[in-house]
Amino acid sequence: MALSGSLPYGKKLTNEEVQFLWLLLPADVKAAVTDEMWAYGCSQRMLDPDPSKDLALHLQVLSYLFRIRDGQPAFDWGVKADLHHRMALPSCFHAQQQIPAQEPQYLLEPQASNPVLSGGFDA
Repeated sequence: MALSGSLPYGKKLTNEEVQFLWLLLPADVKAAVTDEMWAYGCSQRMLDPDPSKDLALHLQVLSYLFRIRDGQPAFDWGVKADLHHRMALPSCFHAQQQIPAQEPQYLLEPQASNPVLSGGFDA
């Protein structure tokens, strides 16, 4: 993986390490990712001003291709819906999509008709 040697503070991976990382990937990911997609992911990793330091390099690259769940590429969710638009401009960094926070939904909504929940006791 030539990318590892070109990154600042990067350690060049040996052939054995690259083969091991390849074995860890699910078969459907290997089949889905084309050379062009991999090159795009590598270029995005190099352009990223604040890349994830918690993920292995191959997962960092795949995070620019696949939807993200819990800070990691979610292979079962598939590639990003707008990946082909992102790949049309490979020299421009495309930040990860930010999902807006949702209002919390409470499991129990107090009902006004229930005097215990509404605090209306007659003594």
